[in-house]
Amino acid sequence: MTNGVKLLFHLISLNHGLAWLPSSVPRHGAFDNSRRMKAAGTDLDSQNEIEEFDVVVVGSGIGGLSCAALSAKYGLKTLCLEAHDTPGGVAHTFERYSSASRDVPFCFDSGPSLISGLSQKGTNPLRQVLDAVGTIDQVEFKTYDGWIVHDTSDGKSFKVTTGGGDEFARALEEKAGSQARQEFERFRDKMLAPRGLSEASTYIPPFALRGGIAAVASLARYTLKLLSIGAQGAYLTGPFSKVMHDNDIKDEFLRKWFDYLAFALSGLDAAHTQTAPVVYMMRDLHNPNAVLDYPMGGMGSLIDALVSGIQKHQGELRLNSRVEKMILGDSGRPKCEGVVLDNGKVIKARRGVVCNAPLWNMARILQDSLDENSTSQARLAVEKVQQNANQMCMTGSFMHLHLGIPSDGLPDDLECHHSVLDFSIDVTAEQNMVIISIPTVFDPSLAPAGYHIVHAYTAACDSFEPWENFLEENREVGKVGVSPNAGVASKYRQREGYQQLKDERAEVLWKAVECVIPDVRERAKRKGSISLIGTPLTHRRYNQRFRGTYGPAPAPDKDIWELGGSLTPIKHLLACGDTTFPGIGLPGVAASGTIAANTLVSVKQQNQLMTELKQQGALQ
Repeated sequence: MTNGVKLLFHLISLNHGLAWLPSSVPRHGAFDNSRRMKAAGTDLDSQNEIEEFDVVVVGSGIGGLSCAALSAKYGLKTLCLEAHDTPGGVAHTFERYSSASRDVPFCFDSGPSLISGLSQKGTNPLRQVLDAVGTIDQVEFKTYDGWIVHDTSDGKSFKVTTGGGDEFARALEEKAGSQARQEFERFRDKMLAPRGLSEASTYIPPFALRGGIAAVASLARYTLKLLSIGAQGAYLTGPFSKVMHDNDIKDEFLRKWFDYLAFALSGLDAAHTQTAPVVYMMRDLHNPNAVLDYPMGGMGSLIDALVSGIQKHQGELRLNSRVEKMILGDSGRPKCEGVVLDNGKVIKARRGVVCNAPLWNMARILQDSLDENSTSQARLAVEKVQQNANQMCMTGSFMHLHLGIPSDGLPDDLECHHSVLDFSIDVTAEQNMVIISIPTVFDPSLAPAGYHIVHAYTAACDSFEPWENFLEENREVGKVGVSPNAGVASKYRQREGYQQLKDERAEVLWKAVECVIPDVRERAKRKGSISLIGTPLTHRRYNQRFRGTYGPAPAPDKDIWELGGSLTPIKHLLACGDTTFPGIGLPGVAASGTIAANTLVSVKQQNQLMTELKQQGALQ
């Protein structure tokens, strides 16, 4: 069997539910819901109003919004439900006012801030979704050429410059010596060569993928591309560290540099990050004319474009609508027939329900959906989901620091993005990597006149354990259980010791920002300034993330992720998001939403949309 055919099998199995295999081995962080199995069922006949849609999407993260927008584009009557009062999931934007202005708020991004591949048509899955639904023109991008890395071990800083020039190679040589530069240039040139790994990572667009064996038909037009991948297929689906090893990357700093890139992508080092997303990122960074993109208006402008894509095609988004249960049919194979909201409202789904909640949260919702009338088949299917949730490991969580500070006296050439870490230790060490974004460098309208916004966060390198005892049951139980804005959702903030721990764990963020703005603490105390600290519990609460995690991690005996794909053991229940498709960032979750939407329609409809996008020059 050729490696291209093996890759084809991998793509099909990823989206055919072959990873939904029972396991009796619980992993760290698994939760026990056995004492909640007798949750009362909902009497559907007692509901005064039962709405019906073709598709119900649970959660409005990038994956859920992508799925909902494309489902609506496909002509399906689509409803997207969000527990929060704002869409976007981890990528949502929020506003805060201060005495600096009664009219202009500080607009903060809660999540990702470093983006590429969106300002022009290409292979970025999120760009392809926005092209497909026809709302990309709503977003204006500021393009720029890189970010600054600060190494606290020696006090040196260097710039990661995008594009095909030698600026970054020269910076690397100045930082780590000629061997690091030579190895990097040789490796970069090989990865980016025609038919190299970076190009191969773009051969199969998510629009060609779907759940189930029908993926063979939807992938047909890309068969030659698949076969041409050859031996590279095994590399793309394996750990990036193997690619480094087989290409003689020996320089210690360069190896740590690629650990840094992998960690920024996945919250994991190169030994546990799949090759495909890393070489894809190398292409986005080092291709000729490569640039980074900041969406003017912040991440909220991208979210608005996705929401507009839903509405443009007669779909609907409802906020403050928390799904409490799935409606599981009891005839033959278990079937998801709709959802029940926390207020008891019933919403039926003719084609299917797509769950954008992470696997751990979906498992808890399904557990709460069982009652004394549930069939043994339904219980077995839910148990399979639960077992996979128990077995799936996870990355760390975040501390966040959101600041609105006076900009007077700061350099006019202040860079927007910075990374601060100690390269002398493991890149993945606790609280080692801090990412900083100052978006008002590009878009001053995000803050009152004369102010900058600063967002600093520990990049998936904060442990959840110190925070778990502040939860109501002194442990994680699988879902927040209430609206993020409900008062009870923030009870942890009143518990003894919380504020002290919060201040202690935020110190690393303040110190990191001081590498960029030395007098930041003094500025944060001035009238009109804003200072907000978020903890892993904040991240869990507002983003509905199990244990506040960034996303999935490989099992202890595995090198890379083993994810379940779009299908589940329950008929008409699909999944999307970072626990279903490799890559935790925006491209990966947009791809997962695309695959789920494709699965809801016929291969003929899927092919028609691919043809439409090709004619627009929006699909490779």
